[in-house]
Amino acid sequence: MGRPYQILLPLLSLFLVRVDLTDLYPLKIPVKVLKVYDGDTVLVGHGSYQFKVRLLKIDSPEKGQPFLTSPADAGFSSSSCLQKLAPVNSQQELLIIKEDIYGRILGDLKGISLKLIEEGCTTLYPHAEFSSVREKYQYLRALKKAKAQQVGLWSSGGFRQPKLWRKSSKRISLRQ
Repeated sequence: MGRPYQILLPLLSLFLVRVDLTDLYPLKIPVKVLKVYDGDTVLVGHGSYQFKVRLLKIDSPEKGQPFLTSPADAGFSSSSCLQKLAPVNSQQELLIIKEDIYGRILGDLKGISLKLIEEGCTTLYPHAEFSSVREKYQYLRALKKAKAQQVGLWSSGGFRQPKLWRKSSKRISLRQ
């Protein structure tokens, strides 16, 4: 009689003590920046692995998106700003927070998201999640200061929220 319990009990414990990969987040790993896609997405490498990282809490203009007051490319300016702060082939520390629905890693490279906002290279993501109220106000203060001092992209008149610009440019392309 004791024999079935000796087999079933360990099997039952496997189901009760399930380890989910999200239990490993947040995770810090050293990475090498391989490519800057745009103002908020980079390709990084860790050993022989390469993966796309979408920087948290920020939303940068899309490539081809103009400034509000000039036809210059705000997306190009934003991506070159990110390249200055995280040059290709530089070693960085990646803080992985989670994975998005598109399979991209969501994280931050040594607090670079806040630096990008302080330097006027990007804006806050409208649905950004913060770990505390203090952190939220730190980002909001940095954005307000960059806009007031007209630093970075704000010196050229700023830009529309990328989500709104994508929506309007999609309508224009459908009409043509």
